[in-house]
Amino acid sequence: MDRIFHKANLEELVTDGFIGKRIHFFDEIDSTNNRAVSLAVDGACEGEVVIADQQTAGRGRFRDRVWHSPQGRNLYTSIILRPDIQPAYAQLLTLVAGVALAEVLSTYCPVTLKWPNDVLAGGRKISGILTEMKVRGRYIDFVVVGIGVNINMEANDFSEELIDTSTSLKMQISENVSRLDLTAHLYRMFEKWYRIFIDKGFLPIRDRWVEYSNIIGRTIEVTDRDVVRTGTCRGIDNDGVLLLSDDNNRTIQILSGDVRILNNG
Repeated sequence: MDRIFHKANLEELVTDGFIGKRIHFFDEIDSTNNRAVSLAVDGACEGEVVIADQQTAGRGRFRDRVWHSPQGRNLYTSIILRPDIQPAYAQLLTLVAGVALAEVLSTYCPVTLKWPNDVLAGGRKISGILTEMKVRGRYIDFVVVGIGVNINMEANDFSEELIDTSTSLKMQISENVSRLDLTAHLYRMFEKWYRIFIDKGFLPIRDRWVEYSNIIGRTIEVTDRDVVRTGTCRGIDNDGVLLLSDDNNRTIQILSGDVRILNNG
């Protein structure tokens, strides 16, 4: 039986490192990212985390998208960072988080990374990342990395519009997963890859991201607002930009958008 998902029990598991050294735990909150941003504005230290048992207004990468956040099922957390990097590189922290998530979730079931901010299991979304930052002049004041993981949801917990595209660890492996253990593991793994990013740059992250990705060499469609581009995925570059080869073999750089695979490779 999983121990109660609460601050004291989590603190027992998060004893090393700086990610999660201070935990702001809420039984219910509108959005962990919203609270983390407020804490960061008020001077919260790097590595402080916000975690909630339930979100009432969880959101996705696009403002009109909601992250389904029922009570007692999943992980909703946001990590406060203050990296000494240029603002242009802050977007790479989404890919850092993706690698950390893939490392953790792959210990339960096979997963793949979908550019730029989703983790898939069985071809369905199991986790998402929302990164936000505040800049002071030419420098980063803070970055908040929000992470949602579907852990113990069952099929009937999902709304009609999500059931065909979403999944959970429990649905993949047919058993409950300890949210406490997974959360502690994630904090340790995120810290590992964050340190690698800060110390060695993005290249090690990119190489590991590519290993978890399943879109390279496949025909994909990328939709960004009203623009739709189709081509063969050639990977990501050193800036985390998606590379697309069109019918004329020209390389197109994709900065944002939703990716859909058009063939099975």
